Amino acid sequence: MITIQHLKKATPVVLLLLLATVRPASSQSADSIFTLKSCIEYSLKYNPNSTIYMNEAQSARQKNLEALSTYLPQIAATVTSDYNPKLQTNVLTFNGQESTLTLGQTHSNGAVIQLDQKIYDQSAIQALGARKVNNAIADLNILQSNENLVYNTSLAYYQVLIYNEQEKLLGENEKQYKELLTILKLQYERGVIRKIDYDRTRVSMNNIQSQMTLLQTNKKLAYNKLKNAMGMPLEQHIYINDTSYAATNANLPQGSELSLENRLDYKIMNQNILYKEIDVRMKKAAFAPVLSAYGRYGSNAYGAQFSDSFTKWYDYSAIGVKLSVPIFSGFSKISQLNQAQIALINAREKAKLSIENYKLDYENSNTKLVSSYTSLTKDKDNLDLAKDVFEATNLQYRQGTASLTDFLNADYSYKEAQSNYINSLLNFMSSRLDYEKSQGTLTAYINQL
Repeated sequence: MITIQHLKKATPVVLLLLLATVRPASSQSADSIFTLKSCIEYSLKYNPNSTIYMNEAQSARQKNLEALSTYLPQIAATVTSDYNPKLQTNVLTFNGQESTLTLGQTHSNGAVIQLDQKIYDQSAIQALGARKVNNAIADLNILQSNENLVYNTSLAYYQVLIYNEQEKLLGENEKQYKELLTILKLQYERGVIRKIDYDRTRVSMNNIQSQMTLLQTNKKLAYNKLKNAMGMPLEQHIYINDTSYAATNANLPQGSELSLENRLDYKIMNQNILYKEIDVRMKKAAFAPVLSAYGRYGSNAYGAQFSDSFTKWYDYSAIGVKLSVPIFSGFSKISQLNQAQIALINAREKAKLSIENYKLDYENSNTKLVSSYTSLTKDKDNLDLAKDVFEATNLQYRQGTASLTDFLNADYSYKEAQSNYINSLLNFMSSRLDYEKSQGTLTAYINQL
């Protein structure tokens, strides 16, 4: 298998930079000119997904506060006012004689405030331990969302650049044909060439103009796709430098082994497994006793009439501890524990599958990148060769030493080489994005461009 190390030993070839050099245009305002960096900055700031994941992170932190509250003091106050139209009657037995006694008043009022503080609750302790995991997952989700925005925006941006480059090539072809048609028209009018030769050249010119029209439509669609990836309104106008690429010696990335620790989805997967482990411990802790302390202070008032029931209040208070021992919960707790254990087992098994998929993504993206680099190198060389042949044949045809058939064949080969080069260039760009994403280094790669 051909590896990156093998191809790195090959002679470097001149490729096109992935980023366009921004050049002011008189018809465009400075605010509407975008580079890849500014597109990504806009995406991270305005794309709705950024807001959604930020809000989800805030929600996760609120859940952490909720978990903390279970171990903080709980204070509650209760006020009651009862009307007792029929008072309770009690039967007393004294020396074998029964007598009845009615207790209470028609109206009774009460007020009580109570403080409860857990002293030991293993389930709550485990919930507190899950807070750190929840925070880590929330932060990683934000980073993963940003990485997806970077990937989608970059891919859409490259598509616009490809159409710009294709537009540049078609523009050059159109210019050459216009010059040629001017010459052929004079020759035809003087009877030097046949009308069919002139018409065949006009057909080629019309084909170029038709391709240019189609290109403009595709370019507009690509711009819309880019704005959608950025979270920008479609009616807003943006401009990307459409013809200026700087040349450089572009090499393949340094060959390295896959490091799963760099992948955000791998980190999230491990944090989810850790959370499920904590969840199992929480379910087990539900079988343990709960020790808590409480303090209570209240006051009651009674009266035969409602207005008299607020006259005199009798205070009372209590301080104590409470030990709650779960004995039987109707199998609910054991069922919850079994479910948590099964979820943990499944998470670990899914992790094994995910790791193999990560390796597969890396190997496939590496192979695709090497192949696209090879194709781009060959297609770039072939484009230069086809251009030389076309220009030479074009000159010979104008001088009358080459036939129209030779000219059209050279023109067809040149256009085919252009098409292959454009496709290879886009394939290389997207392959590099996929490779960096499989390595977990996409953001770092984009930042260094």
